[in-house]
Amino acid sequence: MRVSLVAVFVLLLLNVAADIYIVRRLPDRFRQGWRRALIWTINTAVYILFTVLMLFVYNKKFDLLMYYLEMIILAFFMLSVPKIIFLAISPLDYLPKLFKARPLKVFTPVSAVAACILPFMLLYSTLFVRKHFRVAEVEIVSPKIPSAFDGYKIVQISDLHLKTLYGDTAFINRMVDTVNSYKPDIVCFTGDLVSIRADEMTPYMKNLSRFRAKNGVYSILGNHDYGDYYSWPSAEAKERNMQQMKSNQARMGWVMLNNASVEITAAADTVVLIGVENWGKPPFKRYGDLPAAYHALYDDKYKILLTHDPGHWDTVLATSNIDLTMSGHVHAMQFKINLFGHSISPASLMHERWSGLYEEDGRFLYVNDGIGCTLFPARIGAYPEITVFTLRSGQGER
Repeated sequence: MRVSLVAVFVLLLLNVAADIYIVRRLPDRFRQGWRRALIWTINTAVYILFTVLMLFVYNKKFDLLMYYLEMIILAFFMLSVPKIIFLAISPLDYLPKLFKARPLKVFTPVSAVAACILPFMLLYSTLFVRKHFRVAEVEIVSPKIPSAFDGYKIVQISDLHLKTLYGDTAFINRMVDTVNSYKPDIVCFTGDLVSIRADEMTPYMKNLSRFRAKNGVYSILGNHDYGDYYSWPSAEAKERNMQQMKSNQARMGWVMLNNASVEITAAADTVVLIGVENWGKPPFKRYGDLPAAYHALYDDKYKILLTHDPGHWDTVLATSNIDLTMSGHVHAMQFKINLFGHSISPASLMHERWSGLYEEDGRFLYVNDGIGCTLFPARIGAYPEITVFTLRSGQGER
């Protein structure tokens, strides 16, 4: 809570500083009439939204606020961040005055244009990007993959965060239809089905029960699935929430691998699918227990691990010979720009492995960008992702 309070107050102070600076920079004619009213209407809206965010920080049981929290944060950013951008860039025009030179007239119009573009970019990312998923097709080649599993198809989805879809069952139907069109052998879900509570699942259970996979649908829990982000009236209420999470998934036909594993057979060959509960780096709690999930972590079977947080992979590499690990969690921080074949995201500053395929000594980690959102309902360049894996037995090129 302390970090949340500091962050919110810093945003408020930046907005107040931006308001003072912008009003002082405006020509006199913009300080009169309807223009002045517009400026202070925007400023007042920002302060109201700030108050709402403070209510959330202090009272996480305010259900109406929690349900629309992402929209409130989006509105706050759309109104406040353009002002902060203007405050950050425009004063650069005055740097020459330090050397007794005339001020420039470059940075103010540049910052004004950037401030005007940002709200439209956020709207586009909210209304279009987050509702148009992309399919990533990945081949995994390994001599350990049994010949009977050559061509085996696994579809991974992750981080649905159903609350942030606000009842859009049509989007979920399109996702399920796309997954089924690949005729997967198994479907794997790598955590964060909900954002706050298990009852977020209710409008979507019929849709999510439509996955068709030859060997079933398997899932694990992510950090949001435990109800840790809600102020429950009692430990019993929180436990009932978890039981609802488990029973709902069973009703959908999903098999939860809560520190458990299952052998999948084809002809006379076998691969092992392992699932652990959330194993995160602090401040995220660690519920996962890899040795409990599968005892023979160094046997010669081809092993696939579902673990929500990609930060777990260092431990996986050090304590097992698991061949393929699938995770999610990061969402590329819902901001990813592809330039000249490289992806750029602030996620790279916080996570060593944050999106796509990674390899060490013939062992693979894939970080799925997820489907839903957290904190704000926008995905800037980081489209929702469905990943289709094809296993290939042998030494060929990936």
